[in-house]
Amino acid sequence: MPYPMWNQSYGKGKVRVTKVDRDGDVHHLTELTVNVELDGDFRAAYADADNSIVIPTDTMKNTIYAYARELDVRELETFAWTLGCHFVEDFEHVTQAVVNVSERSWKRLAVDGQEHPHAFVDGGSEKQTVQAVVVKPSEGEDEPDGAVQSGLTDLAVLKTTASGFRDFLHDEFTTLKDADDRIFATTITATWNYNAEPDDWRAIRTRIRDILLREFSARFSPSVQATLYEMCQAVLDAEPVIDEITLSMPNQHRLLVDLSPFGMENPNVIFMPTDEPHGVISAGFCREHDHDDHDHEDEA
Repeated sequence: MPYPMWNQSYGKGKVRVTKVDRDGDVHHLTELTVNVELDGDFRAAYADADNSIVIPTDTMKNTIYAYARELDVRELETFAWTLGCHFVEDFEHVTQAVVNVSERSWKRLAVDGQEHPHAFVDGGSEKQTVQAVVVKPSEGEDEPDGAVQSGLTDLAVLKTTASGFRDFLHDEFTTLKDADDRIFATTITATWNYNAEPDDWRAIRTRIRDILLREFSARFSPSVQATLYEMCQAVLDAEPVIDEITLSMPNQHRLLVDLSPFGMENPNVIFMPTDEPHGVISAGFCREHDHDDHDHEDEA
């Protein structure tokens, strides 16, 4: 007897798109990587080798390029949502589409203090991200259901002081010493969900990024956890349309180098960067609701 299928998804991954929008002599550059995954009634494709219900992943790739031509891809959330709606609305057997988009950073090149109209320089490792989960409309409903999650990743930040770590738990394996002044380096990954559609997707993204950077640098950090908490709370305080936010902030150590074998002092000047191993710290915070889906205790 055949065993039942309990889940599946398939799609197209790492579709890279570069789009140039021209405003006269001024060009606007956007470079995206798009992933699409579909779910639905695809059992026959697996169990019966029935390809008649299989949307070729090459077709998905072509659809991404066609929609990129027609839409403003600079508004990542709208682009991802509209693309997902196409798959659940145009194909009867597709019940859900998950669209992930990440944007590579390019900055306009400046020459003699003037921004160049069509030359750009790599903006670093940071990427803007979106995930749109689009669900086929329920019976009697006209519009697809689902949610949009925005975010950013690979945002590298560092401060050379105003950070410490002390009074932590000790056991027989603890060798770490208290630190009152240390380098704090991390690479931020952030995601946030909405309780309503914001007036301007790009503007709120910029504001959230600014808040995260401000709070990272604003005060003494007694731990990564404490700073992460302040960053999340500040976003929720400032942006009522944000329902929840999650941050991941690995503690990427800068280890003080012992120069005493060379007869030299090292008053927090020479450090050795280490990416591995590193501390792994992440947490999410949300608004309280009458029927909260999250299992968590009230914050003190």
